[in-house]
Amino acid sequence: MKEMKWIMVLFLFSCGISSKLFSQDLENIAEQKPVELTGTFSVFGSYYNVNGLDPRRKDFSWYVTGSPMLKLYGIEIPFSFTVSEQERSFRQPFNQFCISPSYKWAKVHLGYTNLTWSPFSWAGQTAMGVGVELNPGKFRFGALYGRLNRAVEEDLTSPEAITPSYKRIGYAMKLGYGTETSHVDLIFLKGQDDKNSLRTIPKQSEVLAGENIVAAVSSKMKFTNHLFWDFDVASSLYTRDVNAIGFGENENLTLEKYKSLLNVNTSTQWYNAYQTEVRYEEKTYKIKGKYRRVEPDFQSMGAYYFQTDVENITLEPSVYLFKNKLKISSSAGQQRDNLMNKKSFTTKRFIGNMGIDWTISEKFGLNAMYANFSGEQGKGLKIPNQATQQSYVSQNMVLMPRLTFVKEKLTHFHTLMANRQWMTDKNPNTAKLTEYQVDNLNYNSNFIFNKSGFMVGVNYLLSIFDSDANANRLNGVGLNVSKPFFENKMNVNLSANGTQQKLNGAQFADILNITLQDTYAFNSHHGLTLRAAYLDNTAKTTTGISFKEYNIDLGYTYTF
Repeated sequence: MKEMKWIMVLFLFSCGISSKLFSQDLENIAEQKPVELTGTFSVFGSYYNVNGLDPRRKDFSWYVTGSPMLKLYGIEIPFSFTVSEQERSFRQPFNQFCISPSYKWAKVHLGYTNLTWSPFSWAGQTAMGVGVELNPGKFRFGALYGRLNRAVEEDLTSPEAITPSYKRIGYAMKLGYGTETSHVDLIFLKGQDDKNSLRTIPKQSEVLAGENIVAAVSSKMKFTNHLFWDFDVASSLYTRDVNAIGFGENENLTLEKYKSLLNVNTSTQWYNAYQTEVRYEEKTYKIKGKYRRVEPDFQSMGAYYFQTDVENITLEPSVYLFKNKLKISSSAGQQRDNLMNKKSFTTKRFIGNMGIDWTISEKFGLNAMYANFSGEQGKGLKIPNQATQQSYVSQNMVLMPRLTFVKEKLTHFHTLMANRQWMTDKNPNTAKLTEYQVDNLNYNSNFIFNKSGFMVGVNYLLSIFDSDANANRLNGVGLNVSKPFFENKMNVNLSANGTQQKLNGAQFADILNITLQDTYAFNSHHGLTLRAAYLDNTAKTTTGISFKEYNIDLGYTYTF
């Protein structure tokens, strides 16, 4: 009884302060410590100076930060605070909070919850209320009731844009049978805006009070250890404006059948969503086929966002050879919109890619990838104008060999990445405005002396962007050095990067970055940090700006 008293006190406290979903098994609560306090506390001072342009910040600034963590019977309650000459703040990183005590097959959610039961019905929508999930054996039951949105009044005096909204209440139920890998769930939800929850009618924003019911089936089937089938189906009736005029007599008998479940009127829409996936998996290969169709304007008050008016068909085969040393994965799919034939044009897209990960030996490996994305605008209610019709192909290739050498005294590894991305516009009337090509070459080497921990890294970057409008070229080299001292109590890291930029063949700017970071830990509780950064931007044109910028930070951190 003493433990339950603590849980109720914590729930009443947490509903007003913070946000995360915590699950507490009541069978083990007696083994947890009643109260624990951990976290960090830091004090930093910062010096800043710049020559050549207006300062971006003050010459000297300071700030104090902390991230304490309070634990009550194993339940974590995080906080954070910041104090500086510019800001005073104290906050909980999670402004919503929930306790989810569980006992064997029963779990209760109190406070803010964001459960996911299926992708088209209740899918991560946060609700302030109460929920329960019961899973005795293969029986699957869930129920949830709460506030989905709070009422927000229009504020014309606020400097920030505030979108007003009605208070929204919703509930959902789930009934199913099976296990996590093989089950069928039936889901029903209803959401409703309280049209009387706003004291004043918004003047600059059109806000409508809506109502929604969704019925869904979500299933996972495991026929064998190799064959799997998942599917989700949902049907949504959404009334966008409960104050809209109703239907005339015999005007829409299909929707009128559901007026006992929600307010049905001329703003009510009925749309469906489907997706299914079939997988066959073996040790050396697997193949997956997916289909997804979401009709235009499909919505659920139990989910935040859907890409609607879209149909996808995708095939994804993969092969694993030479004892998994060679992995080949690929996918090919087609997508289209204008499912209800109400748009002026229909857009069809083809997406295909292939990737290779080949560990040829302990020292040498290779990654490669090719992707193709093409789109074409076709007939809808209108015939596309050939002068402006969209028809393009975007391609991307990546080749990345790697070398790794592990020896007793020295470990070093090297990677080279070559990448080309380009787009071809098949419409000659628009090609000059849209076609481009980007080439990137990136080389990295790192040498680690195992005994001392001394590390040296070098890198080279070449990036070229070409289009009909302009050409941009970046050419840069970098050096990174780090070394631990005093039995790893102190770590020093120094990096320098120089970049040369050309625009349309002419020198544009030279950029130099130098960064130093030094950390020293006196013990497990006390530590010092020194950070210094230098930026030198030298313009090579009369319109450019040359400047030098310095920044030094010194701080102390206490860990408790």
